[in-house]
Amino acid sequence: MSKKILVIEDTAEVRENIAEILESEGFEVFKAENGEIGISMAEKVQPDLILCDIMMPGKDGYEVLEDLRKKVLTSTTPFIFLTAKNTREDLRRGMALGADDYISKPFTIDELITSVNTRLKKAEEFRKRSEEKLQELTRNLGMPVASVINEPLRAIIGFSQMVMTEYPNMEKPEIAELMSLVYKAGLKLNKIVRKTMLFYELEALAFKNHEVEELKRSGCENPAEIITRSAQQLALNMKRNEDLFTVIDIQTKARISCEHLKTIVEELVENALLYSPRRSFVKVIAGADHHRLHITINDEGIGMTNKQIASIGAFTQFNKDFTQQEGQGLGLGLTLVKNILQIFGGEFQMNSTPGIGTTVKVSIPIS
Repeated sequence: MSKKILVIEDTAEVRENIAEILESEGFEVFKAENGEIGISMAEKVQPDLILCDIMMPGKDGYEVLEDLRKKVLTSTTPFIFLTAKNTREDLRRGMALGADDYISKPFTIDELITSVNTRLKKAEEFRKRSEEKLQELTRNLGMPVASVINEPLRAIIGFSQMVMTEYPNMEKPEIAELMSLVYKAGLKLNKIVRKTMLFYELEALAFKNHEVEELKRSGCENPAEIITRSAQQLALNMKRNEDLFTVIDIQTKARISCEHLKTIVEELVENALLYSPRRSFVKVIAGADHHRLHITINDEGIGMTNKQIASIGAFTQFNKDFTQQEGQGLGLGLTLVKNILQIFGGEFQMNSTPGIGTTVKVSIPIS
């Protein structure tokens, strides 16, 4: 089946010439004379690639791209600008909106065909990788999620049923104790659901360039407070507050939302506390230079092998026996951290030695 290409160009002669060249190469070509028609046609035919002029009456190319990136059916469609404008500011604006390439006018037939084929090839490679990742995720998703959800569900159903059937013969303290267990199981189930939802929210956010840029601009005004409070509260909840050692010195704004920064700290500190013995230190050190905020989290725990570090992925669980007393997790924590950092231009580094401990370093751009 031939690939479908949509050409959005207000100059009839240019539009027809491009269509003729592409059709001679075996592509199925659709044409639109302005941005409004182009947006409507893109949703209708769902092309494999869009070529769009920037300078057009009505909606210009930037507005067309912005609208298409907000729509589910066209959010990832390869998009090439046709333009006589090639200043750095124009290129930066287009790329920020999600453009894949530029073709400067006037262009040759070879330049047009090469650019189109390159983008189609990259889109096909991305599709194959996505399908492989989806298949891997589908294989991994079933048992871990089912087993992790099953434990708190059985607790909620079992203890609540006991209260319902036996309450006439039970003392108030016994009822209170059972309801406390139901509450704890509910909290655990809620945590599992929140992590799973966040994973899929991040997968979707990765394609929403405009929304990500807004979050970066809003930023986190007081990252020091977020880091300190998140780490201390988590240590307190896990009854390890005496094992936590923090040194936080940040006087700048981070280009990440406070919620996502909070998630990073919580996931990394939770792992450090979960996989290290009681009465061993977990250190959280954070500071900033002229360009980035740096957070280092060090523990004296069981560590990981290089092979385990390399295979970090969604729903991949490690060291199940060690955490049996805490209840097995989904294996999502480090994946959530890495996904957030990738979206916000951060960096992730992990060094670990089995039996010695683990050090995780992350950096995030600052304003």
